[in-house]
Amino acid sequence: MGNEVFNESHPYQYAVFKTEPKPGESAILVHPHGLTRKNFIDRHTQIDCLEYYKAKKPNSNFLGTREYNSSTKQYGKYIWKSWAQIYDLAKSFLYGITKFNLCPEILVDDEKNNKMRFLGIYARTREEWAVGSFACQMDSITIVTIYDTLGINSMEFILKQTELTTVLAESINLEMILKMKEENKLVNVKNIIYIHCNEEKENLEETKEKLKNLGLNLISYETMITIGTNCIEEKENEILDKNYKKILPDDVFLICYTSGTTDNPKGVMIPSRPLLLMPNCMYNVGYHLTGEDTMLSILPLAHIFEQMLFSINLVYGTQIGYYSGKTTRLLEDIEALKPTYFSGVPRIYEKIYQTILDNISKKGALFKKLFNKALAIKIYNYKKYGKLNHAFFDPIFFNEIKNVFGGKIAFMLSGSAAMKNDILQNLKVMVGCPFVQGYGQTEGAGTVIFNTMHDTCPGTIGGIENTAELKLVDLPEFNYFSTDINPKTGIPEPRGEICYKGLFFKGYFKNIEETNHIVDKDGWLHSGDVGTISIKHGNCLKLIDRVKNIFKLSQGEFIAPDKVQNILINSKYINQIFLDGESQYSYAVALIYPELNECIKFLKENKKMGDIDYDKISYDDLCGNKIMAEEITKDCDTIGRKFGLKGFELPKKIRTINEPFSPQNNLMTSTLKLKTKNIKKKYNIELKKMYEEKL
Repeated sequence: MGNEVFNESHPYQYAVFKTEPKPGESAILVHPHGLTRKNFIDRHTQIDCLEYYKAKKPNSNFLGTREYNSSTKQYGKYIWKSWAQIYDLAKSFLYGITKFNLCPEILVDDEKNNKMRFLGIYARTREEWAVGSFACQMDSITIVTIYDTLGINSMEFILKQTELTTVLAESINLEMILKMKEENKLVNVKNIIYIHCNEEKENLEETKEKLKNLGLNLISYETMITIGTNCIEEKENEILDKNYKKILPDDVFLICYTSGTTDNPKGVMIPSRPLLLMPNCMYNVGYHLTGEDTMLSILPLAHIFEQMLFSINLVYGTQIGYYSGKTTRLLEDIEALKPTYFSGVPRIYEKIYQTILDNISKKGALFKKLFNKALAIKIYNYKKYGKLNHAFFDPIFFNEIKNVFGGKIAFMLSGSAAMKNDILQNLKVMVGCPFVQGYGQTEGAGTVIFNTMHDTCPGTIGGIENTAELKLVDLPEFNYFSTDINPKTGIPEPRGEICYKGLFFKGYFKNIEETNHIVDKDGWLHSGDVGTISIKHGNCLKLIDRVKNIFKLSQGEFIAPDKVQNILINSKYINQIFLDGESQYSYAVALIYPELNECIKFLKENKKMGDIDYDKISYDDLCGNKIMAEEITKDCDTIGRKFGLKGFELPKKIRTINEPFSPQNNLMTSTLKLKTKNIKKKYNIELKKMYEEKL
C-alpha cells in the first residue's frame, strides 16, 4: 500500500458485496480478501500462544508490573516476568486448584448432562488475572468475570447462576465480599483466593478475620503458587499425573457478564477462536506488531475489549505492562513504560486530550494562537497528503505532546464506544501517529469492524473484518430501509440494523430465550445498532442510531434508561422523565416534566426566586429554571442511590420542560412508551447544551 493516501476523492475499499440484496435487507458485505479461520501463527487459544512463545523465546519479557516502595508509597520502574516464568506460575496455580479441588464440576444442563468448572475473577487488570486465566485454560476451567459496576444484586445473580465455589479476588474487594456474605448474597462461594494490593485498606486483617469467622476459606495467591510449586518439587504424582484437559478453540473459556443492560446481567459465553482471530484486524488496519512492541494494559480484563487486546498481544508475542491500578497515575505509568502502542476507551483519551489543552493554555495566548495555526496546517497536510509529521512544527509544538504518551508511541487504538471526530483527528495529528477506532460488542467476541490507518476520512467506524460477514436489515418502524438513497447525492445509502455472521459467542449462559432473540435461525447476530453503508467511501459503515433502548457512555458503561426512569419517577418533583446518554460523553442527562405543586412548595420556602407571587408560578416559569434543576438533580441522586443505582446511571444535568410527553404531540406511543427519536429531535438544542456545558 506504500504511501497511498485515501480520502474523500480516493476512498479506501473496506468491503465488497458478495450477494444481491434481498427484500428487507441489504446485500451481504465481506472483506475484499474474503473470510479466514486462522491467525498467522495458527494458534487458537491463549494458552497455546503462551506455550508457543515459552518454547520460542522463554526468557524474553512478557508481563511487567511497576515496583512499589511501601515505605515511600511510590511506584518505580517496571519489573518484568518472562514467558517461561508466567507459564510456570500458571502451572503452579493450577496444581493448587487441583490439590484442594477448588473448581469442582457443576451440572449446567440436565437434559444434555453438560458439566462445567468455574473460577470467578474479581480483580483489576494485573499479572495475577492473567496467571489465573492461563491456569484455568490448562484444564478447561471457565472463567467467570465479576466487577464492581455490576452492583451487588447482579453479582449475587451471577454467583447463583454459575454456582461458583471459588473466587480469585483482590484484597481491596474483600470488604464487598464480606458485605455480600453478611447479607447472605455469597451463595455457594466457599473459597477466596486473595491477591495482595500495594495500597491495602487499614482494616484488611479485621476483614479477613470476619470472613474466616463466617466460614469462608481464605488463601493468599502467593500460598497457591507455593502449594503448586511444592507439588512439583515433592513429586506429588496424584496431582502431576492427573489427566489435564487443555481448553480447545471452540470451548467456552470465558463467561463475560454484561453490565447495566437488564435487571439481571446476561452471561455471554466466549470461545477462544474468535478472539484469537483478532490479530488479523491489525494486518487489515495496516499496523504490524512485533515482539519488540510494548502495550500499556489499563482496561478491565473482565470486558471483551481488553480480552481482545490481550489476545492480539499473545499472537504477536509482544510485551504488556500493567497500569498501577489508578487512572490518576496513568501518565506516570506511560512515562515509566514508554509503550509503542496504546489502547483505551474514549474517556481515557478525552482526559489526556484535556490535559494537553490545559498545558497549552498555560503557555499564554500568543503560544496558543501559534499552536492552533500549526495544528490547522498539520490537519490540512494529513487530509490531503496523509502526512502526520512536520519537520518544522513538530520540534516546536508537538514533540512535547508525543512525550505525554512516552515518546515512543507508534499506534493508538480506541474501542468500546464511539469517539468524537475532532478529538480523534486532533490527537492523531498532535501525537503524529496512526489512530483508529473499532466497533463490536461482547456477543461478537471482540471487534468486527475497524478503520484502517490509511483512511483520512472522519466519521466512520471502518469496514467489516475478514472474520465475519455483514448486512443491514430494514427497520420500518424507525423508517430505515436498505433501499434508502442519499437525497443530496442521489447515491444509494442502505440503512438498517447491523447484523453479522461469523465466529462469535456461543449463546447466553442458561438463557436460550435471549440467545434466540439476538441470533436468528440463519445464524445472523442482530446488534441492536443502526448503521448506514457509505458506498461512495468504499462501503465503510457509519453508526446512526440504536434499536435497543440502551446506551453506552464514553467509559464503556451501559445504561438501561427504562430501568433508571422507573426508579427516578419516585421523586416528588418529577411527573415525567426522559434519560439520555451519548457514547462521546461520560455522563447521562435528563429532561424533566415537573410536578408543579411540589416545585412551587420548594421554591416558596425561603423565597428562592425573590419576592414574587409563588402561587402563580406556571410550567413556563419552571422551564429551564436552574434553581429547580439543581434541587431535582440532588433528589434524583438521593433516590437513585437508595434504590441501588450506580453513579454513572444518574443524570448529572437536567432541564425542566413545560410540555408533557404524550401521544398527541407524538412524543409517546399509544401504549404510553416514550418515542426516543422524536424526543431527541424536538429537544435537540436543549440536550446539546447540557452536554456542552461543563459539569
